[in-house]
Amino acid sequence: MTRRDEIANHLRELIINGTYAPGDILPNQATMKATYDTTSNTISAAVKILRDEGLVWRVATRGLIVQDLRPVHIDLSTATQHSNGRGPWETACHQAGRTGSMQLISVERGPAAPDVACALQLSVGATIVRRNRHALADGQAVMLDTVYYPLALVDGTPVAGSDKVDGGTLAALIAAGVLDPATARVRELVGARASTKDEAETLRLRPGVSILTAERIIRDEDAQPVELLRRVANPRKVRFQTDDLPLRSL
Repeated sequence: MTRRDEIANHLRELIINGTYAPGDILPNQATMKATYDTTSNTISAAVKILRDEGLVWRVATRGLIVQDLRPVHIDLSTATQHSNGRGPWETACHQAGRTGSMQLISVERGPAAPDVACALQLSVGATIVRRNRHALADGQAVMLDTVYYPLALVDGTPVAGSDKVDGGTLAALIAAGVLDPATARVRELVGARASTKDEAETLRLRPGVSILTAERIIRDEDAQPVELLRRVANPRKVRFQTDDLPLRSL
């Protein structure tokens, strides 16, 4: 084992056992050089391992900040608003002991690209609504969503508007009568890939580090696609799950 790995392992252990708690600042490079009796290059290489793992993040004005290791488990099929007024993401964060919020980045109307048109069973160029949003846990973006809707189906609902939809967009579609949860069907595809530069920067990861991906298509009782969700997430901060499904035979 190299000296770099020994130092990274020791720092990781200190983070996991709580010696360095979320929000704490790791000792600066000069202090770590003295503590571990090694060179600046070795310290930098050890810290890079921790950054690649998402355990720490460098803030220019402060230093290396320890990240919260508690993942948020989000059920991809959650469609109804909870009685406490929280949407699915806020509820999932609350259950994990985190403070969660869904930040609306933009709402756009425009022609459907070929891949989106295919997924939504539309003609290429048909008008769609695209909502871009960031899921925050304790103020940090940990998941990025791009959601597409056929304008013809959602026009006149809050989903087609420019404001954040409190309680979640699916709850709004159910309230508007666009979706019936008793008959709607969900298709989900979960995977992983390397992050892009922009994704890594927003999620506080090193470019190229693996991220979780999910695609969800929701269809109404007539098998018409109502929503296409494309989601990427920091794999150390988010877990995708689906609970309490019936066991089906093939």
